[in-house]
Amino acid sequence: MLNAKIIGSVIQDLAKCNQADVIPEEPMVECICELLTNIGYTLESSPIGKSALTSVCSRLQELKSKQDGSKYLYSKRIQFAIQDLLEIRAAAWTKKSFKTSAKTKEEIRLQQEKDIAAQARGRQGQEVEVQIAGAKPLWLNHGC
Repeated sequence: MLNAKIIGSVIQDLAKCNQADVIPEEPMVECICELLTNIGYTLESSPIGKSALTSVCSRLQELKSKQDGSKYLYSKRIQFAIQDLLEIRAAAWTKKSFKTSAKTKEEIRLQQEKDIAAQARGRQGQEVEVQIAGAKPLWLNHGC
């Protein structure tokens, strides 16, 4: 278990936060997004981690839309990975996971009607499960 100061330093180095003229390679950006999706909630709970996270997310936002001439620096896949990370953080590290199952058109139509009615009442649809991204696993709290 690494502390927030070490993780913060690592993610800032990977994102090249202190080197604005250096562009991180695409695999590094993908690693940052995956890492923060998995530990962001826990990292943001400490002041040092929150500071590092703010710095890295600002850098990723900047890199996402950066262009080299008429071409973006990163592929659409990486741009969407950055966007997903930023949206998860903006939503207090909650993300929706959809339960997949084959359905008929009629079942889809009925489910959509139920979801619209649930949203009108301020609730999530039944097919959506909301999870906290990057929360510390419960088994770590119990010392198992």
